[in-house]
Order: sequence, then structure tokens, then C-alpha cells
Amino acid sequence: MSEFDRDKGRIAKAVLIGVLSSVVLAVLLTCLFSVMLHMMSGIPYDVIDYVMVAIEGFSVLIGAYIACVIVKSKGLIIGALCGAISLLIVFAVGMSMSKNNIGLLTIIRSIVMLLCGVIGGIMGVNRKEKVRIK
Repeated sequence: MSEFDRDKGRIAKAVLIGVLSSVVLAVLLTCLFSVMLHMMSGIPYDVIDYVMVAIEGFSVLIGAYIACVIVKSKGLIIGALCGAISLLIVFAVGMSMSKNNIGLLTIIRSIVMLLCGVIGGIMGVNRKEKVRIK
């Protein structure tokens, strides 16, 4: 097995871990938000969509960060991959549940998720290692 094949396998595994952690975090934050929404009445319905975009963006940022900490290189590409795969998952689930067409909110969600993935990837690669004193 060549070094290129090992590198591809390591990147694929890291992207899978990043996407899975992103999805799990998004589900947990969505559940927390729904509990908060149930406790507080009077939140405008229009705000819910934008809070969900923020939750999805934050979860992709963390997932891309985790993936790039594992690989320690190619932060831009791995972050964009994590964002794109997470976006496809959200898009597929959303289209299966709704009959709405692609609108402005979908475009905003796409931009936010891809940008957060790229930013998380760059942050994961550029993080400083812990200084260990011997």
C-alpha cells in the first residue's frame, strides 16, 4: 500500500468522524433549542429558521475542527468536505420532510455551512499543540 493510499484512507476516516460529530452535535443542540423553545413562549416563528442555521453552522465548524485535528493538514479541503457532506445530509433530510423549493434560506444555509466548515478546518490545522515541559 502506497503512502498516497494511506493518506486518502486517513483523510476519509477523519472526514467521516468530523461529519458524524457534526451531525450528533447538531441533533443535541436542536434538542436543547426545542426544550428552550418549549419553556419560553413568545419567540417569533421567523427567528427559528435563523437559529437553526446558526446551530448547523456551529456544528459544522466543530466537526471540521475535529477532522482537521486528526489529519493535521489540508484544513481548507477537509473543512470544505465536512461542510459539503453535512450540507448534503441536511438538504436530503429537509427535502424529504418538506415540499418547499430551494429558497433564500437554503442559499444562506449553504453559504454558512461551507464557510464554517472551511473556518473550522483552518482552525483545526493551525491550533497550537500543548507545550509539554519535561
